Amino acid sequence: MADKEDDVKKDIDEPSGEDQEDSSQEEELSEESDFLDRIKYKVNKQGWFADLKICLGVLTRLPVYIGASPEDFSISEASRLFPIVGAIVGLIAGSVLWIGSWFDFPSAILALLALLAMTLVTGALHEDGLADTCDGLGGGITREQKLSIMRDSQIGSYGVMALLFSFGLRWAALTEITEVGVDAVLLALVAAAAASRAALPAIMHYIPLAREDGLSAGAGKPSFDRAITALLIGIAFLLFLLGFRTSIVALGLAVLAAGLFVYFVATRLGGQTGDVLGATQQITETTILLAILMVGLE
Repeated sequence: MADKEDDVKKDIDEPSGEDQEDSSQEEELSEESDFLDRIKYKVNKQGWFADLKICLGVLTRLPVYIGASPEDFSISEASRLFPIVGAIVGLIAGSVLWIGSWFDFPSAILALLALLAMTLVTGALHEDGLADTCDGLGGGITREQKLSIMRDSQIGSYGVMALLFSFGLRWAALTEITEVGVDAVLLALVAAAAASRAALPAIMHYIPLAREDGLSAGAGKPSFDRAITALLIGIAFLLFLLGFRTSIVALGLAVLAAGLFVYFVATRLGGQTGDVLGATQQITETTILLAILMVGLE
């Protein structure tokens, strides 16, 4: 009788084969869940290198393998490295200008080559934004009309004039800076390209969306720390490459120009769009180059 009681107790204490199988399946599911959580953590907490690849893929035409579907990464989280991508674009443009100097091209031609390189590397992304924004602001009366015109792929007279002014001012500034030396224009290109993109995450963070679709809406709203990180990186490029006095003047004028433009546009569109961000980049870059020309490099 005691033996039977022991057998019953043993059967109760020891899990059956089905219970063991269920337990092993639960462990496997738990391990799989942990793995997915780790992957999710890596996606949500993107590293610096992943951020750089994402920014290169978004802001340039350079061939970059991100290694994830668009749903699996966050442009807003990666935006802290917008100024690094700008520095890369400026470095490529400066390298083209430097190579052109080997052939004793005039300064005007060298400046033109640098601008051409920047446009090709970015796919005229920001230039397109400038043209669309100016077309919308100039051609529309109501907010809805302005936003509708900005969607139109055809460029209008306001867009053409804006591109001519932007391209012409940058070309003139780079031509004059090239007269100082190739090293000077290389520093100017990198600093201006980096700092002009550093402000974009802050605009995305503080200024609401003018519409719920488009590039800026798809990118999302960067967190405060990402926006501040981008600004600090941009300021660091200015200070390190241009010197203190030139950096202060360039930074002050750039903040003034970008701030007034964004305020002007946001009050008429009800917020910002991807085109507005591109236009802001162009205006800021032009302002920085003109400031460098005005003050000089230390």
